[in-house]
Amino acid sequence: MEATTVELRNLFDTDVRYLVPIFQRNYKWDEKEHWKPLWEDIRSVSEDILEHGAGADIVDHYLGAIVCEQEVSVGLDAKAVSVIDGQQRLTTLALFIGAAHAVCRDRSDALGTYVDLLAPMVENKPAVTAGRIEHTYKVWPNPADRAGFVAAMTGGQGSSRPERAMSFFTRQISTWLDVGIEDDPYDDQAYTPEQRMLALVTAVLRFVKIVKIDLKPNDNAQLIFETLNGRGERLTDADLVRNSLFRQADDENTDAESLYEQCWKPFDDARWSRSIAHGRHQKDRLTLFVNQWLSLKTLGEIPASALFKEYKTYVKASRLSADVIAKDLAELARVFDSFDSFAVNSREWWFFRRLNEMDLTTVQPVLLYLFSQPAEALSAERRLRALNAIESFLVRRLVTRSSTRGYGALFVEVLQAAADGEPSGSDQRIIDLLLSKKAETDEWPTDEQVRSAVLNTNVYKLKQSRLKLILEAIDVHRSSTGNTETISLGHALWIEHLLPQSWRSEPAWALPADVEDASQAAIERDHKLHTLGNLTLTTSKLDIGLSNRPWTEKLAQLGLHTSLQFNRDLVAAAPPRWDEDAIAVRGAALAQDVISIWPYGTA
Repeated sequence: MEATTVELRNLFDTDVRYLVPIFQRNYKWDEKEHWKPLWEDIRSVSEDILEHGAGADIVDHYLGAIVCEQEVSVGLDAKAVSVIDGQQRLTTLALFIGAAHAVCRDRSDALGTYVDLLAPMVENKPAVTAGRIEHTYKVWPNPADRAGFVAAMTGGQGSSRPERAMSFFTRQISTWLDVGIEDDPYDDQAYTPEQRMLALVTAVLRFVKIVKIDLKPNDNAQLIFETLNGRGERLTDADLVRNSLFRQADDENTDAESLYEQCWKPFDDARWSRSIAHGRHQKDRLTLFVNQWLSLKTLGEIPASALFKEYKTYVKASRLSADVIAKDLAELARVFDSFDSFAVNSREWWFFRRLNEMDLTTVQPVLLYLFSQPAEALSAERRLRALNAIESFLVRRLVTRSSTRGYGALFVEVLQAAADGEPSGSDQRIIDLLLSKKAETDEWPTDEQVRSAVLNTNVYKLKQSRLKLILEAIDVHRSSTGNTETISLGHALWIEHLLPQSWRSEPAWALPADVEDASQAAIERDHKLHTLGNLTLTTSKLDIGLSNRPWTEKLAQLGLHTSLQFNRDLVAAAPPRWDEDAIAVRGAALAQDVISIWPYGTA
């Protein structure tokens, strides 16, 4: 490769097309982290020129590097250059120069000279472009950004990122021309807009520079791209997979743009960049999906830190074409998307609602397998049987407060079992695998273990949303087995202690006067305080004063503040006194609910 330092005018002031390949990620730079610092850098050089003149004392300002690879140009077409790295920076510079040109054009009476000076840095000559929009501009983005870039260059005021960048630069340049730096008392506002624009154009043309790295024919562009992006602000693993996939498509002479439109374009939707909890970390949704897709393909666990490495290993071992890989990703992405689209209150909807509440993404490769099977291979009934078994396993371990630490390796085993044979038998193989686990780290808790946990375990230490999950399921279960209409349950629910947490300071909740050992009785009461039998949900938060009122008053308030079935059951069969014995009785009933909702062994 060959590296040279170039002025921006040498980068843009010629007929050239810097082509952003389809494998590059979309334009991501924003105001706070990128546009504003770039403007401040260029403005600083311009201020130095205003103050000292454009002599030898002005220090060159470097804006980083770009990596380019020469492409074949046809006839009189502008020179074509593929941007291997640095497209974010190059696109932003093109937008900045376009903004400066637009400001001069809008003030052509005073700044007309600079319109002609900047125009060749914005657009190629008409004789070269021949009316082709894709040949007009110095930078031609990837397909996802093209419409926004063209709109920005033609005065659009939309919400695309290129249009927002153009608006930002236009606004900043205009303000600076008129008033300088508004909040800087040392800025001499006596300079005219003409003087400031001359300084700005001089800065851009002569003193703002960039390092341009040109690859030679034998240079490995993919390796260079990965090496450069292994430092500083990394691309996501999904970005690296995209880069590798479409480079492979180019190498195989596949129509990369057509493949993008058919398979990858949906991934540019904002929902795929949304952050999702992945263990203790946050991952963008696309990277998380690619991880789970690869886990399904390899039937193995994919460490988050090694996703791209494992992807390259898979591609090499499988010898699959880019076309096949892209289509498979697109097909399974539709399956992945379907997890969020089941009808409310359907069995699948409840399953994914509870799974999301538990933040257990390690289960997803198994679900991708189950839901990608055609109906003739795996019936809906047998798939639901597998879901019921998985949910039972997970919730029973939640109730017993068992560790989730080994779930990554465990659910790889579940995936392998599901895929080890005809899909029609995958449900039974999943159940058999889970039943075979007997260690404390991976066992499926029995009915007796669940009963013991409900009666004796402090479940209030669970994350509140997960505790609500258990109580909510009990209410739905009781509503669906009786004549009471099921209400729409959401997150506007409050966990309430029936025996108040502050019982020691409330006379109405004092221990009986005739208790033999008050200290031991207090210990036993505290032990029951945070068990499931003493907890309920309310649809509106009780006032703290009411929460601590005597039992009969509190019971009346519960009747007023809830429409939940299991609270109706509580009010209807309420004992005259709420104490440890009452908690144990209710706990036993709730334990039976848990056992019925999430059966052991089969579903």
